[in-house]
Amino acid sequence: MQQRAMGNEAILVAHRRYSAHEPDVPLFLDGFVGINLELLFRRELFRTADIVQIHGGIRRSQTIFKTLKKKSKAKWIVHYHGSETRMGYGLQHEDLADAKVVSTPDLKRWHGDAIWIPNPIPQVFEPPVQAKKIEGRRIRIGHFPTNRALKGTDMVIRAVAPLVEEGRAELLVEEGRPHREIMQTMRTVDVVIDQLNDLSIFSKVALEAMAIGIPAISSYDGSIFPSDCPVLRANTEEELGRRILDISEKGIDDDLRIRCIGYVKKYHHPREVAAKFSEVYERA
Repeated sequence: MQQRAMGNEAILVAHRRYSAHEPDVPLFLDGFVGINLELLFRRELFRTADIVQIHGGIRRSQTIFKTLKKKSKAKWIVHYHGSETRMGYGLQHEDLADAKVVSTPDLKRWHGDAIWIPNPIPQVFEPPVQAKKIEGRRIRIGHFPTNRALKGTDMVIRAVAPLVEEGRAELLVEEGRPHREIMQTMRTVDVVIDQLNDLSIFSKVALEAMAIGIPAISSYDGSIFPSDCPVLRANTEEELGRRILDISEKGIDDDLRIRCIGYVKKYHHPREVAAKFSEVYERA
């Protein structure tokens, strides 16, 4: 959307089943034969494009990309987002990339020659939630896992259980619902617990919360993020429990809310992200 706002023709090709929104060019088939066949049918898009940007790396079975690259005069950008790198299934055919991009800084451990460009967060266009005093009521906590095991949901529940049992906190765990509904619920909480794991990063959930002025707590390695990152860090159950207890007793500082919004706008505004990609396209 931001590329189009800049006057570029941007065409999204994606599998309909795994897309949050309807793609411009939907794919329907799965499996080795299905995916390669569908991409072959759409070879004219690859041949006429100036830029081809592939999200999530390239799998070993996606052999059609080699054929498409030979027929294409475009610059090919391979964009790595996370699991395809950490689990290794999207690290094939890297020689097709004219440039590589990673969406989280930890991925540079695998892709040393890649450029880190933060994920765009469209919630920067939404109005922030109104500050709510916590004094005299239960703190309302949101946790929105896409994968409970990956997000450490069991540990999150255990960490806040004492405050929930004492009636000092309310924990909302919501999953498997449309993104717009999750965002509606997020706007009703005081703080968001993103994840508790050893991945060394925080996810887009934390950024979406901060964009509307809701502080986020997550486990992550602070040394690989900008020094002004306001995500509240908790790398163990005990640390997470103390963080929540502290917020329930002291409330949320208005300065923290302001810093959260400012951080997302500074690093994740779609306009800034699109501008960074334009630089990558020009240099590739």
